[in-house]
Amino acid sequence: MARLCGCNDLVDSPSFVFPQDLGAIEPQDFWSPGAAFPTRAKGIFSKFGRSAADKEDPGLSRFIRLLAALVMVLALAGVAGLGALGVMRARDDAIAREKAAARDQARAIAQVVHDSIQTDRAAVIETTRLPVLHLAVVNKNYAVTKAYLAALIVTHQRFASVGIYDGGGRLVVRIPGDPTIAGQRFGQQEYFKAARNEGVAHISNLFVQLGKPKVAVIAYSIRIFHHGGIYGVLVATTPITAFDAMVAPYAPAGSIVRIYNAAAERISPSAEASGKTYTTDPVVSSVLAGRPEIRRAGSSIIAAEPVADFGWGIVLSEQAQPGDARVQALTVRLSWLAGGATLLALIAAALAWRRHTPHEG
Repeated sequence: MARLCGCNDLVDSPSFVFPQDLGAIEPQDFWSPGAAFPTRAKGIFSKFGRSAADKEDPGLSRFIRLLAALVMVLALAGVAGLGALGVMRARDDAIAREKAAARDQARAIAQVVHDSIQTDRAAVIETTRLPVLHLAVVNKNYAVTKAYLAALIVTHQRFASVGIYDGGGRLVVRIPGDPTIAGQRFGQQEYFKAARNEGVAHISNLFVQLGKPKVAVIAYSIRIFHHGGIYGVLVATTPITAFDAMVAPYAPAGSIVRIYNAAAERISPSAEASGKTYTTDPVVSSVLAGRPEIRRAGSSIIAAEPVADFGWGIVLSEQAQPGDARVQALTVRLSWLAGGATLLALIAAALAWRRHTPHEG
């Protein structure tokens, strides 16, 4: 039967050295496993205890570690925050530039429409002021007016027809001539009544004219007034297809330009013209009231500009994909830069951690 190991076994062991002076052993040595077994304690209990640097100044070591961790967190948060802020700012600036470009384009188109209307309207006014034509209408010598009407339609090629109506609305002369409507009364037409009653040049609503060419038009009309009496009304019509051709050179690729008259009828594109009014459309109602608009609607940028002096408006709808693609490319580049800066901050914080973290000797 084997004998249990006791104190006598340790004494008999050749590797055991009994202390010669028990008084030399400090009390804490009895509580330290490495005191009696120095060779076995090394590399085992030190992993569970404090490092040498910690024993020398444990408060300072912990403070440096916390400080390094705090610096690392703040650096990462700061760099990431600045990067995100830069990306959002750049994206907002790019979108703002896209909107500004659309607004400028809409203003240019509105100016083209304004100048065209003003030119044609002024031509009608000036024709009625020609003394020979004026007196010919007053004296009902309508044959004399044909040469002046022919000159008007030749010099202003947007006009489809020009004609003179007598004071009661009967068509007395027209170029091009059309016997199917010659002599008929048009006193009930809006373009005749408005011009006769207002006394100023009038721009009509959309209508389909009778006679040749039978197309959708708007009309410029003004009365011929003499010594308190109304002797006739001069009317010149413009096909709405002329407005399509008018704005086409100024419309960006892939965009749609819509023109609305003072009655909120869509004049252009002519393929969409139906006589329907768009008074309930918030963009149309705003622009016809003289207030410009710029907004995003789905994948489109919408810029609306009033046509000054005439109560008209244009609405430019431009696809935002090209602009968004440029914004996306810019966002990606800035994200890479922000990510690189964050990585550099992380490396710098890690180096600071290694520098200030105490090592065992």
